[in-house]
Amino acid sequence: MSTVQDIETAIERLDESSLGQLSGWFEDYLAEKWENRFAADAQSGKLDELGAAADRAFEQGKCRPL
Repeated sequence: MSTVQDIETAIERLDESSLGQLSGWFEDYLAEKWENRFAADAQSGKLDELGAAADRAFEQGKCRPL
């Protein structure tokens, strides 16, 4: 397995086109990881209190249109 330093060195050696491809892939990778974590947190109930607080704020007229 490569170390972070090995990966950094390899990235520094990429040409602009390859760096662009890597950047796009990494953005997609991070987005998917975030979406999976968010879905897991939502399914496990970790976000229930946040949702309830948002509902209360709305019902109390503390929200405004975006």
